[in-house]
Amino acid sequence: MKISADGRLKLHCKKNPIGAFFPLLQKGFFLEITTANLNDLLCQTCGMDPVEVKDRIQTVFLNGKPVDDLTTVNVQDGDCLALSAAMPGLVGATMRSGGVLAGFRHSISHRPAAARSGAQGGRLSMKLFNLLIKEIGPHLLQHGILVDAEDLRTLFSSQSQILEMDCLNAELDAQPIRPENLARMDWMENKALIRLEVVVDRR
Repeated sequence: MKISADGRLKLHCKKNPIGAFFPLLQKGFFLEITTANLNDLLCQTCGMDPVEVKDRIQTVFLNGKPVDDLTTVNVQDGDCLALSAAMPGLVGATMRSGGVLAGFRHSISHRPAAARSGAQGGRLSMKLFNLLIKEIGPHLLQHGILVDAEDLRTLFSSQSQILEMDCLNAELDAQPIRPENLARMDWMENKALIRLEVVVDRR
């Protein structure tokens, strides 16, 4: 299934604005998927090799269930994925992928299933938490994520400084638009899903 957005917004910033996007990346966004294996998907979308994925992404929930072995799990259209670096305490140790305490949550762990998504693609919901927002959030934003238009409106209303101070220029549906206008005008009329790209132009 081909996923299409109702609009495309590209922001060119003079410095990494990832802090302003914390609420959006935690609340959730969408990714287009063209691969079924979870480990392969994370390598491709997060810009990591398999060793980095294993070392940095310590806690993985797929559809609310903790995942231990990323290489045996398939993702498909409509799935929800939550990623976190290592969490502190007993809960963090228990929920850690492949951790020594993983056996204590055997009854709630994710069970591998056959994939339905493949070359035709689909849409995956993703949420990032703690250190992973800073570590992989910029890469995801640079390559583009799909976000709810209302979530984007809320973000710009509360984080208008990224538009007024940090954003050099912007393009809406390939047309130039003044960044500060994004927080003032109703540019999202008839748009439900926006493809958002945020790139850093170090000039």
